[in-house]
Amino acid sequence: MSRKGSDRNRARSPSGFYGWYMVGLASVIGILTGPGQSIGVSVFREHLSSGLGLSDSAIASAYLVGTLIASGLQPKLGAWVDRVGIRRATATLGVIFAVALAHMSMLHGVVWLTIGFFGIRFLGQGALSLTSNVAVAHWFNLRRGFAMGVKTSVTFGGMSVVPVLLALAIEAWGWRHAWLAAAIVILLTVVPIALFGFIDRPDDLGQMTDGDNSGTQVFSSGNAKSVPRSEAMRTGSFWILAAVTVSSSLLGTGLIFHQSNILGEIGYSNSEAAAMFLPTAVGTIVGGLSVGWLADRVIRPWLPACSSALVAMTTFLGGSTISFKAVLCYVLMLGLSMGAVSALNASLLPALFGVGYLGSITGFLGFLSVLGSSIGALAFSLGSEVFGDYRSTSTAFTFAPLVVAAIAVPYRRHFLLGSR
Repeated sequence: MSRKGSDRNRARSPSGFYGWYMVGLASVIGILTGPGQSIGVSVFREHLSSGLGLSDSAIASAYLVGTLIASGLQPKLGAWVDRVGIRRATATLGVIFAVALAHMSMLHGVVWLTIGFFGIRFLGQGALSLTSNVAVAHWFNLRRGFAMGVKTSVTFGGMSVVPVLLALAIEAWGWRHAWLAAAIVILLTVVPIALFGFIDRPDDLGQMTDGDNSGTQVFSSGNAKSVPRSEAMRTGSFWILAAVTVSSSLLGTGLIFHQSNILGEIGYSNSEAAAMFLPTAVGTIVGGLSVGWLADRVIRPWLPACSSALVAMTTFLGGSTISFKAVLCYVLMLGLSMGAVSALNASLLPALFGVGYLGSITGFLGFLSVLGSSIGALAFSLGSEVFGDYRSTSTAFTFAPLVVAAIAVPYRRHFLLGSR
Protein backbone atom coordinates (compact mmCIF):
# COMPACT_ATOMS: atom_id res chain seq x y z
CA MET A 1 0.00 0.00 0.00
CA SER A 2 1.24 3.46 -0.84
CA ARG A 3 2.13 5.98 1.84
CA LYS A 4 -0.81 8.13 0.81
CA GLY A 5 -3.21 5.18 1.04
CA SER A 6 -1.76 4.19 4.41
CA ASP A 7 -2.24 7.71 5.78
CA ARG A 8 -5.82 7.77 4.54
CA ASN A 9 -6.57 4.48 6.32
CA ARG A 10 -5.00 5.75 9.53
CA ALA A 11 -7.25 8.82 9.34
CA ARG A 12 -10.35 6.61 9.45
CA SER A 13 -8.94 4.20 12.02
CA PRO A 14 -11.53 3.31 14.68
CA SER A 15 -10.90 4.11 18.31
CA GLY A 16 -10.71 0.43 19.23
CA PHE A 17 -8.77 -2.53 17.84
CA TYR A 18 -10.01 -3.18 14.30
CA GLY A 19 -9.18 -6.89 14.41
CA TRP A 20 -12.53 -7.75 15.98
CA TYR A 21 -14.31 -5.79 13.26
CA MET A 22 -12.42 -7.96 10.79
CA VAL A 23 -13.62 -11.10 12.59
CA GLY A 24 -17.22 -9.92 12.23
CA LEU A 25 -16.88 -8.91 8.58
CA ALA A 26 -15.00 -12.09 7.65
CA SER A 27 -17.71 -14.14 9.39
CA VAL A 28 -20.37 -12.47 7.23
CA ILE A 29 -18.34 -13.25 4.10
CA GLY A 30 -18.08 -16.85 5.28
CA ILE A 31 -21.85 -17.09 5.75
CA LEU A 32 -22.45 -15.65 2.29
CA THR A 33 -20.46 -18.50 0.72
CA GLY A 34 -23.38 -20.76 1.71
CA PRO A 35 -24.94 -21.11 -1.78
CA GLY A 36 -21.63 -22.50 -3.02
CA GLN A 37 -21.18 -24.89 -0.11
CA SER A 38 -22.61 -28.43 0.08
CA ILE A 39 -25.10 -27.24 2.70
CA GLY A 40 -26.60 -24.84 0.15
CA VAL A 41 -26.35 -27.05 -2.92
CA SER A 42 -28.11 -29.91 -1.11
CA VAL A 43 -31.37 -27.94 -1.07
CA PHE A 44 -31.36 -27.83 -4.88
CA ARG A 45 -30.51 -31.50 -5.44
CA GLU A 46 -34.07 -32.78 -5.92
CA HIS A 47 -35.05 -29.74 -8.03
CA LEU A 48 -32.01 -30.15 -10.27
CA SER A 49 -32.91 -33.80 -10.72
CA SER A 50 -36.51 -33.15 -11.75
CA GLY A 51 -35.86 -29.88 -13.58
CA LEU A 52 -32.99 -31.20 -15.69
CA GLY A 53 -34.12 -34.83 -15.87
CA LEU A 54 -30.97 -36.17 -14.21
CA SER A 55 -30.44 -39.01 -11.75
CA ASP A 56 -28.84 -38.58 -8.32
CA SER A 57 -25.71 -40.30 -9.60
CA ALA A 58 -25.51 -37.96 -12.61
CA ILE A 59 -25.81 -34.90 -10.37
CA ALA A 60 -23.23 -36.31 -7.94
CA SER A 61 -20.89 -37.02 -10.87
CA ALA A 62 -21.27 -33.44 -12.15
CA TYR A 63 -20.58 -32.25 -8.62
CA LEU A 64 -17.47 -34.45 -8.51
CA VAL A 65 -16.05 -33.21 -11.82
CA GLY A 66 -16.84 -29.55 -11.16
CA THR A 67 -15.37 -29.67 -7.68
CA LEU A 68 -12.28 -31.58 -8.85
CA ILE A 69 -11.51 -28.94 -11.47
CA ALA A 70 -12.08 -26.22 -8.87
CA SER A 71 -9.70 -27.91 -6.45
CA GLY A 72 -6.84 -27.75 -8.96
CA LEU A 73 -6.94 -23.95 -8.95
CA GLN A 74 -6.78 -23.50 -5.18
CA PRO A 75 -2.95 -23.43 -4.79
CA LYS A 76 -2.55 -20.73 -7.47
CA LEU A 77 -5.44 -18.80 -5.94
CA GLY A 78 -3.70 -18.66 -2.57
CA ALA A 79 -0.52 -17.28 -4.09
CA TRP A 80 -2.57 -14.66 -5.97
CA VAL A 81 -4.31 -13.58 -2.74
CA ASP A 82 -0.91 -13.16 -1.05
CA ARG A 83 0.18 -10.97 -3.95
CA VAL A 84 -2.83 -8.64 -4.45
CA GLY A 85 -4.09 -8.46 -0.86
CA ILE A 86 -7.27 -9.55 0.91
CA ARG A 87 -9.36 -6.47 0.11
CA ARG A 88 -8.90 -6.47 -3.66
CA ALA A 89 -9.05 -10.26 -3.91
CA THR A 90 -12.32 -10.56 -1.97
CA ALA A 91 -14.05 -7.81 -3.99
CA THR A 92 -13.01 -9.37 -7.29
CA LEU A 93 -14.02 -12.87 -6.22
CA GLY A 94 -17.37 -11.59 -4.95
CA VAL A 95 -18.28 -10.27 -8.40
CA ILE A 96 -17.27 -13.53 -10.09
CA PHE A 97 -19.18 -15.59 -7.49
CA ALA A 98 -22.33 -13.61 -8.25
CA VAL A 99 -21.88 -14.35 -11.97
CA ALA A 100 -21.44 -18.08 -11.23
CA LEU A 101 -24.64 -18.16 -9.15
CA ALA A 102 -26.53 -16.36 -11.93
CA HIS A 103 -25.27 -19.04 -14.33
CA MET A 104 -26.92 -21.70 -12.12
CA SER A 105 -30.31 -20.10 -12.88
CA MET A 106 -29.89 -20.77 -16.61
CA LEU A 107 -28.86 -24.43 -16.62
CA HIS A 108 -29.74 -26.84 -19.42
CA GLY A 109 -28.12 -30.27 -19.31
CA VAL A 110 -25.36 -31.97 -17.37
CA VAL A 111 -22.47 -30.14 -19.08
CA TRP A 112 -23.71 -26.70 -18.02
CA LEU A 113 -24.47 -28.10 -14.56
CA THR A 114 -20.86 -29.30 -14.26
CA ILE A 115 -19.58 -25.87 -15.31
CA GLY A 116 -21.91 -24.25 -12.78
CA PHE A 117 -20.73 -26.55 -10.00
CA PHE A 118 -17.14 -25.68 -10.88
CA GLY A 119 -17.87 -21.97 -10.54
CA ILE A 120 -19.77 -21.98 -7.27
CA ARG A 121 -17.49 -24.56 -5.65
CA PHE A 122 -14.29 -22.76 -6.65
CA LEU A 123 -15.58 -19.40 -5.47
CA GLY A 124 -17.85 -20.40 -2.57
CA GLN A 125 -16.21 -23.29 -0.80
CA GLY A 126 -12.74 -22.37 -2.03
CA ALA A 127 -11.86 -18.77 -2.82
CA LEU A 128 -14.01 -16.66 -0.50
CA SER A 129 -13.61 -19.12 2.37
CA LEU A 130 -9.84 -18.78 1.96
CA THR A 131 -9.83 -14.97 1.90
CA SER A 132 -12.11 -14.70 4.94
CA ASN A 133 -9.80 -16.93 7.00
CA VAL A 134 -6.60 -15.21 5.90
CA ALA A 135 -8.20 -11.82 6.60
CA VAL A 136 -8.58 -12.71 10.29
CA ALA A 137 -5.22 -14.45 10.62
CA HIS A 138 -3.34 -11.29 9.67
CA TRP A 139 -4.81 -9.40 12.64
CA PHE A 140 -4.00 -11.80 15.47
CA ASN A 141 -1.07 -13.68 16.95
CA LEU A 142 -1.45 -14.55 20.64
CA ARG A 143 -5.25 -14.71 20.38
CA ARG A 144 -5.38 -16.10 16.86
CA GLY A 145 -6.85 -19.44 17.91
CA PHE A 146 -9.72 -17.82 19.78
CA ALA A 147 -10.35 -15.27 17.00
CA MET A 148 -10.48 -18.01 14.36
CA GLY A 149 -12.75 -20.05 16.61
CA VAL A 150 -15.16 -17.12 16.87
CA LYS A 151 -15.06 -16.60 13.11
CA THR A 152 -15.64 -20.30 12.43
CA SER A 153 -18.51 -20.51 14.91
CA VAL A 154 -20.31 -17.44 13.60
CA THR A 155 -19.78 -18.54 9.99
CA PHE A 156 -21.13 -22.05 10.39
CA GLY A 157 -23.84 -20.92 12.76
CA GLY A 158 -25.09 -18.37 10.26
CA MET A 159 -24.59 -20.73 7.35
CA SER A 160 -27.02 -23.21 8.88
CA VAL A 161 -29.78 -20.71 8.12
CA VAL A 162 -28.79 -20.57 4.42
CA PRO A 163 -30.52 -23.83 3.35
CA VAL A 164 -33.72 -22.75 5.10
CA LEU A 165 -33.67 -19.39 3.29
CA LEU A 166 -32.89 -21.06 -0.02
CA ALA A 167 -35.71 -23.57 0.51
CA LEU A 168 -38.13 -20.69 1.16
CA ALA A 169 -36.87 -18.90 -1.97
CA ILE A 170 -37.38 -22.05 -4.05
CA GLU A 171 -40.89 -22.46 -2.69
CA ALA A 172 -41.75 -18.81 -3.41
CA TRP A 173 -40.03 -18.23 -6.78
CA GLY A 174 -38.83 -21.59 -8.11
CA TRP A 175 -35.32 -23.01 -8.10
CA ARG A 176 -33.99 -20.96 -11.03
CA HIS A 177 -35.03 -17.63 -9.54
CA ALA A 178 -33.68 -18.74 -6.14
CA TRP A 179 -30.19 -19.02 -7.69
CA LEU A 180 -30.62 -15.57 -9.25
CA ALA A 181 -31.72 -14.08 -5.92
CA ALA A 182 -28.60 -15.53 -4.28
CA ALA A 183 -26.44 -13.89 -6.98
CA ILE A 184 -27.99 -10.49 -6.31
CA VAL A 185 -27.48 -10.84 -2.56
CA ILE A 186 -23.80 -11.72 -3.04
CA LEU A 187 -23.20 -8.77 -5.36
CA LEU A 188 -24.83 -6.32 -2.95
CA THR A 189 -23.06 -7.58 0.18
CA VAL A 190 -19.67 -9.21 -0.45
CA VAL A 191 -18.29 -6.49 -2.72
CA PRO A 192 -19.14 -3.52 -0.43
CA ILE A 193 -17.86 -5.37 2.65
CA ALA A 194 -14.55 -6.04 0.91
CA LEU A 195 -14.10 -2.56 -0.53
CA PHE A 196 -15.25 -0.50 2.45
CA GLY A 197 -14.73 -2.82 5.43
CA PHE A 198 -11.69 -5.03 4.87
CA ILE A 199 -8.22 -3.73 5.82
CA ASP A 200 -5.36 -5.99 4.75
CA ARG A 201 -3.08 -5.67 7.79
CA PRO A 202 -2.98 -3.89 11.17
CA ASP A 203 -0.14 -1.56 10.19
CA ASP A 204 -2.38 -0.13 7.45
CA LEU A 205 -4.28 1.50 10.33
CA GLY A 206 -1.28 2.14 12.51
CA GLN A 207 -2.28 -0.75 14.79
CA MET A 208 -0.57 -3.94 15.94
CA THR A 209 -1.66 -7.57 15.99
CA ASP A 210 -3.94 -8.44 18.92
CA GLY A 211 -4.35 -4.71 19.57
CA ASP A 212 -1.04 -4.91 21.48
CA ASN A 213 -2.95 -5.75 24.68
CA SER A 214 -4.03 -9.32 24.25
CA GLY A 215 -2.65 -10.66 27.47
CA THR A 216 -0.48 -13.73 27.86
CA GLN A 217 -1.54 -17.03 26.36
CA VAL A 218 -0.29 -20.30 27.73
CA PHE A 219 0.95 -21.77 24.46
CA SER A 220 2.04 -18.87 22.26
CA SER A 221 5.40 -17.21 22.34
CA GLY A 222 5.36 -14.78 19.44
CA ASN A 223 4.91 -14.86 15.71
CA ALA A 224 5.91 -18.08 13.99
CA LYS A 225 8.56 -17.69 11.32
CA SER A 226 6.92 -17.42 7.91
CA VAL A 227 7.90 -20.33 5.68
CA PRO A 228 7.03 -20.88 1.99
CA ARG A 229 4.56 -23.56 0.96
CA SER A 230 7.30 -25.88 -0.30
CA GLU A 231 8.89 -25.94 3.15
CA ALA A 232 5.56 -26.36 4.94
CA MET A 233 4.79 -29.38 2.77
CA ARG A 234 7.94 -31.10 4.01
CA THR A 235 6.65 -31.15 7.60
CA GLY A 236 4.73 -33.89 9.36
CA SER A 237 2.32 -31.40 10.92
CA PHE A 238 1.09 -30.20 7.52
CA TRP A 239 0.26 -33.70 6.31
CA ILE A 240 -1.48 -34.67 9.53
CA LEU A 241 -3.68 -31.58 9.15
CA ALA A 242 -4.19 -32.55 5.50
CA ALA A 243 -5.34 -36.06 6.44
CA VAL A 244 -7.78 -34.73 9.03
CA THR A 245 -9.06 -32.15 6.54
CA VAL A 246 -9.54 -34.52 3.60
CA SER A 247 -11.39 -37.18 5.62
CA SER A 248 -13.60 -34.55 7.24
CA SER A 249 -14.31 -32.80 3.94
CA LEU A 250 -15.12 -36.02 2.09
CA LEU A 251 -17.42 -37.44 4.75
CA GLY A 252 -18.94 -34.12 5.79
CA THR A 253 -19.84 -33.31 2.19
CA GLY A 254 -21.38 -36.74 1.70
CA LEU A 255 -23.49 -36.41 4.84
CA ILE A 256 -24.64 -32.87 4.06
CA PHE A 257 -25.27 -33.41 0.34
CA HIS A 258 -27.38 -36.49 1.09
CA GLN A 259 -29.02 -35.23 4.27
CA SER A 260 -32.48 -35.57 2.74
CA ASN A 261 -31.68 -39.16 1.72
CA ILE A 262 -30.18 -40.17 5.08
CA LEU A 263 -33.03 -38.72 7.12
CA GLY A 264 -35.58 -39.63 4.46
CA GLU A 265 -34.81 -43.30 5.12
CA ILE A 266 -36.29 -42.87 8.60
CA GLY A 267 -39.31 -40.85 7.49
CA TYR A 268 -38.18 -37.21 7.29
CA SER A 269 -39.50 -34.99 4.48
CA ASN A 270 -37.17 -32.74 2.48
CA SER A 271 -38.24 -29.64 4.41
CA GLU A 272 -37.81 -31.44 7.74
CA ALA A 273 -34.35 -32.62 6.70
CA ALA A 274 -33.40 -29.04 5.71
CA ALA A 275 -34.67 -27.74 9.07
CA MET A 276 -32.34 -30.15 10.86
CA PHE A 277 -29.43 -28.03 9.64
CA LEU A 278 -30.45 -25.47 12.26
CA PRO A 279 -29.37 -27.55 15.30
CA THR A 280 -26.12 -28.11 13.44
CA ALA A 281 -25.42 -24.42 14.06
CA VAL A 282 -25.25 -25.04 17.80
CA GLY A 283 -22.67 -27.76 17.24
CA THR A 284 -20.52 -25.59 14.99
CA ILE A 285 -20.50 -22.78 17.55
CA VAL A 286 -19.39 -25.14 20.31
CA GLY A 287 -16.83 -26.92 18.11
CA GLY A 288 -15.35 -23.77 16.61
CA LEU A 289 -15.07 -21.84 19.87
CA SER A 290 -13.76 -24.83 21.83
CA VAL A 291 -11.04 -25.79 19.36
CA GLY A 292 -10.12 -22.16 18.73
CA TRP A 293 -9.69 -21.58 22.47
CA LEU A 294 -7.80 -24.84 22.99
CA ALA A 295 -5.48 -24.15 20.02
CA ASP A 296 -3.81 -21.42 22.10
CA ARG A 297 -3.13 -23.82 24.97
CA VAL A 298 -1.03 -26.82 25.94
CA ILE A 299 -3.63 -29.35 24.74
CA ARG A 300 -3.00 -28.26 21.14
CA PRO A 301 -0.96 -31.36 20.10
CA TRP A 302 -4.01 -33.56 20.78
CA LEU A 303 -6.48 -31.52 18.74
CA PRO A 304 -5.95 -33.18 15.31
CA ALA A 305 -6.60 -36.66 16.73
CA CYS A 306 -9.59 -35.48 18.77
CA SER A 307 -11.10 -33.64 15.79
CA SER A 308 -10.80 -36.71 13.60
CA ALA A 309 -12.42 -38.82 16.33
CA LEU A 310 -15.38 -36.41 16.29
CA VAL A 311 -15.78 -37.02 12.55
CA ALA A 312 -15.82 -40.78 13.19
CA MET A 313 -18.53 -40.38 15.83
CA THR A 314 -20.57 -38.31 13.36
CA THR A 315 -20.53 -40.92 10.59
CA PHE A 316 -21.42 -43.65 13.08
CA LEU A 317 -24.38 -41.69 14.39
CA GLY A 318 -25.48 -40.88 10.84
CA GLY A 319 -26.01 -44.57 10.20
CA SER A 320 -27.47 -45.61 13.53
CA THR A 321 -29.97 -42.90 14.53
CA ILE A 322 -33.69 -43.61 14.58
CA SER A 323 -35.42 -41.61 17.34
CA PHE A 324 -35.74 -37.82 17.21
CA LYS A 325 -33.33 -37.45 20.14
CA ALA A 326 -30.76 -39.58 18.35
CA VAL A 327 -31.17 -37.58 15.13
CA LEU A 328 -30.75 -34.38 17.11
CA CYS A 329 -27.56 -35.77 18.62
CA TYR A 330 -26.33 -36.66 15.12
CA VAL A 331 -26.90 -33.22 13.58
CA LEU A 332 -25.33 -31.55 16.62
CA MET A 333 -22.28 -33.81 16.28
CA LEU A 334 -22.14 -33.02 12.56
CA GLY A 335 -21.86 -29.34 13.40
CA LEU A 336 -19.39 -29.99 16.22
CA SER A 337 -17.00 -31.91 13.95
CA MET A 338 -17.29 -29.37 11.11
CA GLY A 339 -16.61 -26.46 13.44
CA ALA A 340 -13.73 -28.27 15.12
CA VAL A 341 -11.85 -29.16 11.92
CA SER A 342 -12.36 -25.73 10.37
CA ALA A 343 -11.12 -23.94 13.50
CA LEU A 344 -8.25 -26.43 13.77
CA ASN A 345 -6.83 -25.51 10.37
CA ALA A 346 -7.53 -21.80 10.63
CA SER A 347 -5.75 -21.65 14.00
CA LEU A 348 -2.81 -24.01 13.50
CA LEU A 349 -1.64 -23.11 9.99
CA PRO A 350 -0.56 -19.54 10.90
CA ALA A 351 0.69 -20.71 14.31
CA LEU A 352 2.99 -23.28 12.70
CA PHE A 353 3.98 -21.59 9.45
CA GLY A 354 3.49 -17.84 9.98
CA VAL A 355 1.37 -15.48 7.88
CA GLY A 356 3.81 -14.41 5.16
CA TYR A 357 2.82 -17.25 2.80
CA LEU A 358 -0.46 -18.14 4.51
CA GLY A 359 -2.59 -17.65 1.40
CA SER A 360 -0.45 -20.05 -0.60
CA ILE A 361 -0.34 -22.68 2.18
CA THR A 362 -4.05 -22.35 2.92
CA GLY A 363 -4.76 -22.53 -0.80
CA PHE A 364 -2.96 -25.87 -1.14
CA LEU A 365 -4.72 -27.29 1.91
CA GLY A 366 -7.93 -25.94 0.40
CA PHE A 367 -7.11 -27.83 -2.79
CA LEU A 368 -6.86 -31.06 -0.80
CA SER A 369 -10.05 -30.22 1.09
CA VAL A 370 -12.01 -29.51 -2.08
CA LEU A 371 -10.56 -32.67 -3.62
CA GLY A 372 -11.97 -34.69 -0.74
CA SER A 373 -15.24 -32.79 -0.93
CA SER A 374 -15.56 -33.53 -4.64
CA ILE A 375 -15.54 -37.26 -3.94
CA GLY A 376 -17.94 -37.15 -0.98
CA ALA A 377 -21.31 -36.88 -2.73
CA LEU A 378 -20.54 -39.57 -5.32
CA ALA A 379 -18.91 -41.85 -2.71
CA PHE A 380 -22.14 -41.88 -0.71
CA SER A 381 -24.23 -42.40 -3.87
CA LEU A 382 -22.13 -45.39 -4.90
CA GLY A 383 -22.00 -46.62 -1.31
CA SER A 384 -25.79 -46.67 -1.14
CA GLU A 385 -25.80 -49.05 -4.09
CA VAL A 386 -23.19 -51.30 -2.50
CA PHE A 387 -24.54 -51.31 1.07
CA GLY A 388 -28.23 -50.93 0.23
CA ASP A 389 -28.92 -47.47 1.72
CA TYR A 390 -27.29 -44.22 2.77
CA ARG A 391 -27.37 -44.94 6.51
CA SER A 392 -25.37 -48.15 6.12
CA THR A 393 -22.92 -46.25 3.92
CA SER A 394 -22.39 -43.68 6.66
CA THR A 395 -21.63 -46.42 9.20
CA ALA A 396 -19.23 -48.16 6.81
CA PHE A 397 -17.19 -44.99 6.34
CA THR A 398 -16.56 -44.63 10.08
CA PHE A 399 -13.26 -46.50 9.79
CA ALA A 400 -11.53 -43.75 7.74
CA PRO A 401 -11.42 -40.95 10.35
CA LEU A 402 -10.59 -43.53 13.04
CA VAL A 403 -7.46 -44.48 11.09
CA VAL A 404 -6.51 -40.80 10.76
CA ALA A 405 -7.01 -40.25 14.50
CA ALA A 406 -4.82 -43.28 15.29
CA ILE A 407 -2.04 -41.90 13.06
CA ALA A 408 -2.31 -38.40 14.53
CA VAL A 409 -1.74 -39.54 18.12
CA PRO A 410 1.94 -40.56 17.79
CA TYR A 411 2.56 -37.48 15.62
CA ARG A 412 1.23 -35.05 18.20
CA ARG A 413 4.74 -33.75 19.00
CA HIS A 414 4.77 -32.12 15.55
CA PHE A 415 2.25 -29.59 16.84
CA LEU A 416 4.52 -28.28 19.56
CA LEU A 417 5.63 -24.75 18.68
CA GLY A 418 8.77 -24.91 16.58
CA SER A 419 8.55 -28.66 15.92
CA ARG A 420 6.31 -28.80 12.83
